[in-house]
Amino acid sequence: MDTQTKTKNKKSVFEKLNSAIITFEHYAIASGMILISVIIFINVIGRYFFDTSFTWPEELSRYIIVAVTFIGLSACARDNIHVSVDILSNKLKGRAAWAQQVVINLICIALAAYLSVISIRFTGLQYLGGNVSVALPIPTWVLYLSVSIGFVLATYTYSVKTVQLIKNKKDWETKEVEK
Repeated sequence: MDTQTKTKNKKSVFEKLNSAIITFEHYAIASGMILISVIIFINVIGRYFFDTSFTWPEELSRYIIVAVTFIGLSACARDNIHVSVDILSNKLKGRAAWAQQVVINLICIALAAYLSVISIRFTGLQYLGGNVSVALPIPTWVLYLSVSIGFVLATYTYSVKTVQLIKNKKDWETKEVEK
């Protein structure tokens, strides 16, 4: 095997990081949804067949939904599946469409980074406070950690998308010429 083939087969650190993040997101989201289904199913069975209900499933399900939502934030950003108003973007072509996407991504980076800092500070305060969940013997900082992780991942994803947009500016310009 020559050195060019070895180089092509090797993934860069950046590609490995992206792959690890995508894998983490997919497993976290899928596991969360499966776990919610199992927890609620067990609670329903217990309630209707054994006349007993646990107090913790509703609270745990709520926290899992929050975790899935915030971790899914960057997955949605990567695949452009966030809810959006696209009246203007449908009208723009070429450089104008490219510029709009860059501005939107920069705003998203700033907002996600700001919310990352706030959520990390809040999680730190929960850690220092030593609070514990009402129905679960879990420290609240662990429960809020998913919000921080989600915003950090979203900041990273929007940054990657913006760099890719800037690198591929010529592709947008050729779209303008073609239309």
